[in-house]
Amino acid sequence: MFTTAYEEYALKAFDFDCIDYVMKPYDKTDILSALEKYERRILHTGVDDARRASDNMRGRQLQYRQRLELHRADSTRIVDTQEICYIEYELGSIRVFCNDKFSGCVDKSLSRLYEELNPDIFFKVSRNYIINISQVDRIRPTLKRNKLIQLKAPYQNVRIEVVMESVKVLKGKLL
Repeated sequence: MFTTAYEEYALKAFDFDCIDYVMKPYDKTDILSALEKYERRILHTGVDDARRASDNMRGRQLQYRQRLELHRADSTRIVDTQEICYIEYELGSIRVFCNDKFSGCVDKSLSRLYEELNPDIFFKVSRNYIINISQVDRIRPTLKRNKLIQLKAPYQNVRIEVVMESVKVLKGKLL
């Protein structure tokens, strides 16, 4: 959303995928209307698309992490992010599970790690999990409104409970 007193910037703002353009002086109604447009757009595009639009506005070339350093007590291994099946936060640590059954920890928060991963490949399905979208095998109902994500082998026994809103976004990425 852009706001300024100069009309000549209005058209340029929409080149950056602007949601709304509010001219000064503005009042509460103008801001509320712009925020409603924002909410409608986010519900339809999703958080990852909003992040991409924001980066595009800043003129950034998107560069996502290609490799990660995973730590175990006895060693450190460098893995390509494409090898990652899922990432889990548990008891204060972030554990990364690779397709070859190797797992190790990383020294950063789950949110920070998610920001560094390509949103076309990875999706944060809950506060505790990031999954590689290509590793989703099934989505199953639960007794509650939530769903269970079942991953492909070798993690076919891993079940990740996800709220319905995240499932809707995930399905959009899967299709």
